[in-house]
Amino acid sequence: MKKIVGLLAAAAVLATSVFAADVSAKVRVGGSLFEAAPIVNDKGDDATALKLFKAETVSNPWDAPFATLTTSTDNAGGTVKFARNGDNLKWADVSVWFKPIDALKITAGGQDICMNKETITWDNHDKRQAFGTYGYSLQYAQDAITVDVALGTTDGGWFFEDANAKYSSTEDPFAAYVRDLYAKFAYNADFGTIQAFFRYRGKSWGGLAEAKAANDPTKLTFNPTELNFGAAYKNTIDALTFFVNVIATTKSAPTDKEKPYWTDAKDKEGKPYAPFGLCVDAFAAYTADALTVKGFVQFDCKDFSHVNAKGDADLVDNGSNTALKVIARVDYKLDNGIGLFAQFKDNNLLLKKVQGTDTDPTSVFVSEIKAGASGSVGIASWEAALQFDTGKTGKDGKYDKVQISAPVWVQVAF
Repeated sequence: MKKIVGLLAAAAVLATSVFAADVSAKVRVGGSLFEAAPIVNDKGDDATALKLFKAETVSNPWDAPFATLTTSTDNAGGTVKFARNGDNLKWADVSVWFKPIDALKITAGGQDICMNKETITWDNHDKRQAFGTYGYSLQYAQDAITVDVALGTTDGGWFFEDANAKYSSTEDPFAAYVRDLYAKFAYNADFGTIQAFFRYRGKSWGGLAEAKAANDPTKLTFNPTELNFGAAYKNTIDALTFFVNVIATTKSAPTDKEKPYWTDAKDKEGKPYAPFGLCVDAFAAYTADALTVKGFVQFDCKDFSHVNAKGDADLVDNGSNTALKVIARVDYKLDNGIGLFAQFKDNNLLLKKVQGTDTDPTSVFVSEIKAGASGSVGIASWEAALQFDTGKTGKDGKYDKVQISAPVWVQVAF
């Protein structure tokens, strides 16, 4: 920990003195002071385990990385992000950018392009409407118009099929094809900001390493060609900010060769087909003096042909077809710089049945309620809360459970 902070500080001083660049760095440490979690075995016996301290294992690099170092001038810059993985640090994200002309920006490495994101938990930063993979991007911004075009490629894959077969370091047979192509248009006017995007993701195989190690081709999974497209509107009127995202998704049907590895949508007879899904995000934030209220609702249907399918299995949290997510938060700032907050989150209000297991109870918690305080002291900011996670556990969700924890994080930025 001390070494990481020291290296970030030394790099900031060196870059500022040598290159006259703007440099910033931040380090974030988080976890739970305690956690009372239920444990259920395959016989149905249950108990509660009390963990006195549990550190964050992995932080989302776009949301709250463990450490971040950023440097920039008027026409170039770069960012390095680290995430904590157990007792080790992992290289989470790195990107560099430059501007050959004022209106054109070129970025290589980790990307962060999307329409609108809710600012409570950042949960709608998903791969359908957000390009967050490694690749290359061009951004043209002039007056009220912004256009982004991005390309994501396979690690170690060649662009052409013949070269990929001869020289590629990856065993993915689809590595030669365009893996990820993204384009977004935005127009900022007096009446608000309108956006539209299109994303193409090519075929790919999953589980290649596991299948090779076990010499078992049944461990392979096939990911079909997927198209995502949609539009959004955002505006701020006095103290109210709101947006709506509409995202449609369709996938190609598999060929005869790909059908044995198809794990996606299937009809009532078990035959694979190309599904069509729709996701709608709605967010609003209102601020009045010391009070801030935020709310987010997401309706997500991965396949409309299964909305009225027989049985409750289509309305589950694990791999659910249809979900209604709700997130709400209220913040109130006190005179001493400390703020109080309360937050509610439910991953799926339509949940009827849980496909859980007896050995993994925490995977089926779907509702979260927490309240606490936040504040800052100089360059440091912090948040501490008491959190209740409610849901079901055990096989097929046969047990109602509540998990209690005390999440806390501290961040230093300079």
